[in-house]
Amino acid sequence: MKKFLATLLAVCTVLALCAGCGSKKEETPAASESNETPAASTETVVLRLANSHNAEHITSQACQMFADLVNEKTDGRITIECHFAGELGDERSTIEQCQFGGLDFTRVSSGASAEFAPLMNALQMPYEYTSVDHLFEVLDGEIGQEVFETFKANNLVGITYLHPGSRNFFNAKKEIHTPADLAGMKIRVSESDLMLTLMDSLGGIGVGLPFNDTYSSIQTGVVDGAENNMTSYIEMSFWEVAPYWTYDGHSYMPDMILASKQTMDKLSAEDQQIIFDCAKEAEVWHRDAWEDSEAKNAKIAEEKGCTLTTLTDEEVKEFQDAVAPMYDTFLNDEQKAIVERVQALG
Repeated sequence: MKKFLATLLAVCTVLALCAGCGSKKEETPAASESNETPAASTETVVLRLANSHNAEHITSQACQMFADLVNEKTDGRITIECHFAGELGDERSTIEQCQFGGLDFTRVSSGASAEFAPLMNALQMPYEYTSVDHLFEVLDGEIGQEVFETFKANNLVGITYLHPGSRNFFNAKKEIHTPADLAGMKIRVSESDLMLTLMDSLGGIGVGLPFNDTYSSIQTGVVDGAENNMTSYIEMSFWEVAPYWTYDGHSYMPDMILASKQTMDKLSAEDQQIIFDCAKEAEVWHRDAWEDSEAKNAKIAEEKGCTLTTLTDEEVKEFQDAVAPMYDTFLNDEQKAIVERVQALG
């Protein structure tokens, strides 16, 4: 009996090894080892997309639309599972996961991605864009695509840019018209050298704090205000503790969807194109939806009794002049050349 069981176990082991060999053949290793794009596949593929925003956020809705469109256009062959609210990690962590093939897609900001594509710094400088139309002329054109190409050196693929909204100052104390009005004010910013230096240049005091601590920090006087887009201002109820809003538009920091190059390389040319096309369709929807949201939330802010301050051209110029030295401090020659091209389009 023992000899029979031993023989049976050996046969099962051999069969398992053979089954493993058969599965490797189905993956066509010869094709994966070459630089050729794989042929179209009929196999079902499940991919994952990470996003730090909650599921209700407009940008999250765009990510879900992208996933739904891919599923539809591939007749269910490719399913993209969206994970929201930082479920799979913060922005930097999800980029790194994509970089090494542990994750397929992530929605991130330019601030988080610049370390992996340094030319991105040239697209997020303060007061760089004259309008949202100027921003998308840059992102949709040669400049935006050139910057996306540089992600490949870090095993990443730029899929599409998303509307980031213009970032503006809001505070608990007073109207802001010039940099002098910010003097001595403590403003919550992201924990980055760029934003901290921005506040130094404007005469304020930048305080790097996690985003989720912003409301309580203003409420308790740890900081006097913060900066963000109008949609976040209303959705996060910042208006309750900081009713003074200033439209200075100091920053457009593009959001984007990045993919793992390993993931994209496994897809056929046809499926890669479907990915790009569906992402673009979602991005176009998101752009219009974001503008509608900003307008709707501005009305809500007015109804809540907030003071909304629009700067004159002369006042905007004061802010621009104050941060001008940053363009030399933060940018190398290659990045400065990109900025010059950006400004030429404005």
